[in-house]
Amino acid sequence: MNFKEFARSMRAATALAIAIALPVLGTPAAYAQSTQPAKPAQTPKQLEPSGRTIAMQGTANGVVACVTCHGASGEGNAAAGFPRLAGLGADYFEAQLAAFADGRRENAVMQPLAKNLSPGERKAVAQYFSSQPAPKGIRTEDPADATPSDSGAWLATRGRWQQDLPACVQCHGPGGAGVGSAFPPLAGQSAAYIEAQLNAWKNGKRPPGTLALMPAVASKLSDADMHAVAQYYAQQPSAEAGAAAAASQPASQTASQTASQPAAQPKADAGAPFQPPPESAMPGGDFGKSVKLGEQIFRHTGQYAGKFVGNSLSCANCHLDAGRKANSSPLWAAFVAYPAYRSKNGHVNTFAERLQGCFNYSMNGKAPPLGDPVLVALESYSYWLATGAPVGGKVAGRGYPKLPAPAQKADYARGATVYAQHCAACHGADGQGKSSNGQTVFPPLWGARSFNWGAGMHETQNAAGFIKANMPLGLGGTLTDQEAWDVATFMDSHERPQDPRFKGSVAQTRAKYHDTPNSLYGTVVNGHLLGSP
Repeated sequence: MNFKEFARSMRAATALAIAIALPVLGTPAAYAQSTQPAKPAQTPKQLEPSGRTIAMQGTANGVVACVTCHGASGEGNAAAGFPRLAGLGADYFEAQLAAFADGRRENAVMQPLAKNLSPGERKAVAQYFSSQPAPKGIRTEDPADATPSDSGAWLATRGRWQQDLPACVQCHGPGGAGVGSAFPPLAGQSAAYIEAQLNAWKNGKRPPGTLALMPAVASKLSDADMHAVAQYYAQQPSAEAGAAAAASQPASQTASQTASQPAAQPKADAGAPFQPPPESAMPGGDFGKSVKLGEQIFRHTGQYAGKFVGNSLSCANCHLDAGRKANSSPLWAAFVAYPAYRSKNGHVNTFAERLQGCFNYSMNGKAPPLGDPVLVALESYSYWLATGAPVGGKVAGRGYPKLPAPAQKADYARGATVYAQHCAACHGADGQGKSSNGQTVFPPLWGARSFNWGAGMHETQNAAGFIKANMPLGLGGTLTDQEAWDVATFMDSHERPQDPRFKGSVAQTRAKYHDTPNSLYGTVVNGHLLGSP
């Protein structure tokens, strides 16, 4: 096939089934590390075309210019279904070219082109397109007031946690801007392409990607869901996406019910977790404003309560679905459990005091004073979530699950292996989390920007229960109990900020507050006394 024939066929194509750029909700982070082709002997730079030359002119051995299909600036061609390349991460882009070249990704057009590029050429063109600015007009901020009826915006920014379906932004960052090499940008991609890739994952036609997350995600999406979220990220008006999704739903099911919680009044059931009111039932008036503010503080703590926060975490990092999700220490269960005695501070605590403790320990900050608008808003939100919940008794789904003791003693080395396999793609090999556009997407698990030694998550039984029920994100329950204990031990064996109750020495502080098998504070791990400077 000569160049003119090839170019004609490309213009006639309606879409690529699998193309280079869009991961939609994730592709193998490991591709860039574990499956790179062996590096050949260095080719003299003057003999290899630059990335710009490949993009604009192609190569002498038959590789057609990328811009032929993907636009003069790599902006993509929505009408033909060719995805955006501009602004993609170089590591991700290079890994996808390598996957086409060695057959791990199948496409009749891309495979021969990628095979005809040397590793050096693939790197060069990936770096070129990564340096190009994203197309103008791409959404940079997600709406703070998304409604359940706008299912594209809702799925993108809130998810559907009753199905263990995380929001797109929880992996791909605010506005779908992309995070690291594993979760490239969604914003500005062709809606047809996004929808096609979701369908490919749902039908087993595309490699599973990072942590095999995407097939699990796509399996929980209806055709209407896929259409709506694709329209959202393609920058179509939100109302259009919501209307399209609503029209596709069965008549007995409204869009708000689909994208949120069932609209029926929640009922307490001793055998099943309580269901808080749906977001669509959030009250109006001045009280409703306080409830809404509390939700925003909970989801974006540093933004809305920054003066009381001393790290890079938000409340919703450990209390998923903005404090709604059972077995993730939900707010509705905590609210009805107070006042209560706490051995942590040796007296009966009100719910407001309990919230203050979260700022002191989990947020490594300082407690808002009683009556502060931040505290009042969080109390209002919690009170509303607990509407109809039983008071004073045990509520199913409260706190984190209590795992049985591990069959083998929890082990740091085994935990490191579990972490590398299931956690590092999101939280980083160094445990310091990942950010996008200056906002934390995956929280740091240890170190100066994480929770301190007084936080409940530093205790291995709490961490193991949370991990077992909820991690990896959207794949809760996939780790064994042993793996959860091991990786919790690994995570909690790293240094973090000092316990605010520090007594002048690590030994005294451990004796007073940490003398349990579940606290590693004051123990020696890999030659280091945890809790020491």
